Amino acid sequence: MTPLSSPCSGCSHPAIKAARQCKTAMAMANDGRTDEAETLLKAAMGGLRRAGMPMMKAKILNSLALVYAQQKRHLQARRCLSSSLRIVAGHVGTDNWLYARIAANRDSLAA
Repeated sequence: MTPLSSPCSGCSHPAIKAARQCKTAMAMANDGRTDEAETLLKAAMGGLRRAGMPMMKAKILNSLALVYAQQKRHLQARRCLSSSLRIVAGHVGTDNWLYARIAANRDSLAA
């Protein structure tokens, strides 16, 4: 198995590509480039549609929600976080750090 931090820049495995896109998008969002980050996260999500990797989808939805929150688009952020929580709950349950982190992100959104 190739670790996600592998130096292989030409890898095309959907999980590796999506993880890199997610990391790049979050760096963009932290630099205030939220529109570009949103576009990249949506592209990462599109690349996973055919791959069927629900936990990576949950991660991208969480990241997309954080970008939406930065854009003050709280309804969209809440929807992404709720979808992410459903995925996590269905695959690894609710008694884990990932579910707790995503729930905390959702609970911290403005009403």
